[in-house]
Amino acid sequence: MGIAVAVSASDSTAGRAGNEPGDPVVDSIYIENRNIYDADSAHYDFWLFQLANKLHIKTKKYVIKRELLLRKGDVFSRDLAEESARNLRALPFLWEARARLVKTPSGRNILHVTTADSWTLLGGISLNRSAGETVYHVRAEEQNFLGTGQYLSFHYYFRDTLEDYGQFTYLERRLLGSRYYFQAYHDGNPEIGMTSFSLGLPFYSLNSQFSGRFDYIDRDRRRDYYENGRIIAQHKEEGSQFVFNGAYRFGTYNNKVRLGIELAYKDMEIVDKIYLGGHDRVTLPDDSLLYAVIPKMGIHNYQYVQATHIDNFRKIEDILFLNGAEMRIGRYFDRDGDKLYDYTGFTANFSKYYKGNMFFLKFSRNYWINGGRHFRKGTNVSIRYYNNNTLWLTPILYVSYDNNWREDNTASLYLGENNGLRGYPRNYTTGDKRIKGNIEYRFFPGIEILSADVGAVHFWDFGKAWKRDSDLKLEDILWSVGFGLRIGLERISHAKILRFDLAYAGQIKDWQLSFGLGQYIKQ
Repeated sequence: MGIAVAVSASDSTAGRAGNEPGDPVVDSIYIENRNIYDADSAHYDFWLFQLANKLHIKTKKYVIKRELLLRKGDVFSRDLAEESARNLRALPFLWEARARLVKTPSGRNILHVTTADSWTLLGGISLNRSAGETVYHVRAEEQNFLGTGQYLSFHYYFRDTLEDYGQFTYLERRLLGSRYYFQAYHDGNPEIGMTSFSLGLPFYSLNSQFSGRFDYIDRDRRRDYYENGRIIAQHKEEGSQFVFNGAYRFGTYNNKVRLGIELAYKDMEIVDKIYLGGHDRVTLPDDSLLYAVIPKMGIHNYQYVQATHIDNFRKIEDILFLNGAEMRIGRYFDRDGDKLYDYTGFTANFSKYYKGNMFFLKFSRNYWINGGRHFRKGTNVSIRYYNNNTLWLTPILYVSYDNNWREDNTASLYLGENNGLRGYPRNYTTGDKRIKGNIEYRFFPGIEILSADVGAVHFWDFGKAWKRDSDLKLEDILWSVGFGLRIGLERISHAKILRFDLAYAGQIKDWQLSFGLGQYIKQ
C-alpha cells in the first residue's frame, strides 16, 4: 500500500478548516500514549497481555506530538483535530488514535490526544500458499524501532518452483526531524529485481499545498511472458531510472485543484532474450534510453467516513471518498532530445456513501502516440461496493475490466490466483483484454480468542483474459467458489488479518487451499 506518512505539526493552518467565530483557543496539549493492552481492564488481566506490555516499547510522545496539526495557541478546528487523529491511525504502529478538546473547570482548553500501540516486532517462519505454490517466509521486522517511528525489515522467501530471494527496507518517516521521509529498499525477486532510494515531501494534510518525491531505481529483473499458464518467452532488464514528481494544489479544505509534473529518465538494456514458444506470439523489447516530461492537472473532492468491519475487525477504518478527475499529457524523448512519442492519460473517480452503502467507480484511459498513430492504448474500469449496515456481515462486490492493446500484439494481461481468481494456477489465462470479479460475504461473529478475532468469508470469483481477435463467450468465463477463515491480528501485527481460503475451480474441477496475510480483496 505505499508509505504511510502522517501529518505534520508544522503544516498547521488552523482557522482555515471549518472554524466558526468564537471558536476556543488551544491552551495546552496533553498526550496519553497508551501501551498495547489496557492494564486496568479485566478483559486483559492475563499474564500474556501483561508480558506483551512489558516487552513492548511504547511510541514516544514526541513522535505523536510532531504529527499534530494543532499547536498550543491555535484556534481549535474540529476538521484539523479529526484529520490529526485520522493520520495518526494511518501509522502502522498505532492501533487507535483520538483527538478532542477538553475544557477544564478553570476554563482552560486542552487538546487531549489518546493513542494505543500495536505490537510491532515480527519475526520467525511462516507459510503462504497461492496459485499452487507454497512459499516459506523468514522475516525480521520492526515497524516502530525503539518507539521512534522508524521502520526496519528483512524478508527471505523460499519458493517451491521459482527462485528464492530476499527483501530489505529502511524507512525514516521524519528525516532529521523534518517533514521529509527517506526510504531505502531492495527486492531480490528475479521478477521485480530492484534497489531504490526515495526522498519525499508528502501532502501532510488537506491544507498542505506542496508535495514532491525523488526516486532513484536500479533494476535487474526478469520478465516472463505467459500463455495459458505456461511461460513462452522471457528476457532480463538491467539499468537505472530517475523519477521526480512534484505537485502544487489550492482550493477549499475539501475541494482542490492540483497542478503537477513528472520528470523521468530511464536507461534500460534488454539482455538474455529467450523464446520458449512461437516467435509470433510475443515481441520482446529493445534497449531504451529516454526522458519524459508529463504535466498533470486534477480537480478533486476529498471526504472521509469512519467504519469498522470492512477489511478489518474492530480497528477504525478511515475510508476515503474521492470524486474528481486528472488529466496527464506528456512527451518522451531519446538521448539526443528528439521526440520518441507522446502520452495522454485521463483518470476519473466517483464515490458515494449513503446509509452504510459504499460505492466506488474508477475509469482510466491511456494513449501512447507516435506520429498520430496509436501504438498502445490502455483502459481500466472498476466498480467496488460495500454494504456496512450490519455489524456481523459485510457483503462486497468488486468488478474490473482492462484492455491493454499493443501494436506488436503482445498479450500482457493475466488472470489466476495470483491476480484475482482463487483456485487457479499462476497466470492461468492470458490476453490483452480481461474481466474479473469477486463477490465476498465477510462474517464478523464477535468471537475473540486471546485478543485475536475470528471470522469467515464466503466467496465467488469469476473472470477471463482473452485476445482481441477472439470473442468472449459466456461459457468461457472461469469461476471458483469457496469459503475462508479470517483471524484478526489487529493488536498483534500490523498485517491485521491472517487469511485461509479453500476454493473450488470450476473450469479445472480442482480444490486449492491458499493462505497469507491480509484480505484477498483489499480496498
